[in-house]
Amino acid sequence: MSMIGEYLRVTAAELDRAIQDPGWVLDFVEEAQDAEEEPELAPAEARHFSTYKTWDMLRFLLARAAIYGEEPFAEDEDWGYGPPR
Repeated sequence: MSMIGEYLRVTAAELDRAIQDPGWVLDFVEEAQDAEEEPELAPAEARHFSTYKTWDMLRFLLARAAIYGEEPFAEDEDWGYGPPR
């Protein structure tokens, strides 16, 4: 078993709702992923991005560029490897 890094671009309103209602966000993420499976979207239009198994390499590189964002926003939710961040 291995971990896969996945990212979803959200609006400020969607992020606020996810923080207020963590139960809503998992369904929202799955719907966004499903919506992008069929058509090939341009990278600028896509909302979902997966690093697959290269997530740790990207973490290593981004840490050296002083990028932050590791604060969990749904403490009570566990998506398999801890809460979403």
